[in-house]
Amino acid sequence: MEKYDNSKYTYEQVLAGIGYYMQDDLLRISNGVKIMQQKLNNARYLCGTADGKFGAKTNTAVRSFQSAKGLAVDGKAGRNTLALLDSTVSGLTADNSTIPGSSFTSFKQRHGTIIKSYATQYGIDENILGGFLLVESSGSGFTNGKVKIRLENHHFLKGDAARYKGIYFDYGSPSYKGHIYRKDGSDIWMSCHQNQTQENDAFAFAISLNPAKAYEATSMGLAQIMGFNYKRCGYSSAQEMYDDFATGEAAQLKGLICFIASDLNLLKACQDKNYRTMASLYNGSGNVNIYAPKIEKAYKEYKNILST
Repeated sequence: MEKYDNSKYTYEQVLAGIGYYMQDDLLRISNGVKIMQQKLNNARYLCGTADGKFGAKTNTAVRSFQSAKGLAVDGKAGRNTLALLDSTVSGLTADNSTIPGSSFTSFKQRHGTIIKSYATQYGIDENILGGFLLVESSGSGFTNGKVKIRLENHHFLKGDAARYKGIYFDYGSPSYKGHIYRKDGSDIWMSCHQNQTQENDAFAFAISLNPAKAYEATSMGLAQIMGFNYKRCGYSSAQEMYDDFATGEAAQLKGLICFIASDLNLLKACQDKNYRTMASLYNGSGNVNIYAPKIEKAYKEYKNILST
């Protein structure tokens, strides 16, 4: 058997077409394989515990997935396999279009059970929790198979990364506007936040400059939680939070619940259906008049959807 070292490539690299994953008789640990295993399990192609070791069970799961999706059944999980796996887990089709019903109805069908479980645990009306999440996420935590993100320049350019201001990244006034970046000091500046492809490009570049700060300065997943909130979401680092969010929307839901529960005022606002306080604590005091009506409207619409 070929002694292929899966630990050489990150999940993002393989998804971009650099390398692949395959069975390794030395069972070396790969974080990318672990992410793949978690997604295979979420997609019901069971490979056992996600331990980062590409063994026989993972090989069988990969081959089964490839067969079901019409791919070459070779046990090598490259770009095409991972892209389809991401699409399957995130609720997207292979061409990255939204599946029928990726609306409130589809969202409740996919996540209603787990939302109800968390709502019961924390004494929140499940419809409040479902509506709140939909307002903050637009119903999906992935775009083109990748975690939905937004790199905030004004948060990135702090501390050790402040030296990159005006060279590679910059922002305007107020600081949350006028975000621009470039990869070389002589390049023309590019506006940020045009689309997720560009967002990931800027994110990857920021990681190359200062990984910890890049992950902390990025909002991610269904509810676009900022990476610097990783402790509130139950993680030891922002990168760990991102990697877990990449395994599926279930992890992103759990992160949001932990985030809400860590703020007793926000938790109570959810329990009391206090839309204005919810909006103030989550979206900022200046956005209350915008988000409070949205949360209330989403609550009513989510409530009227019949569970399946």
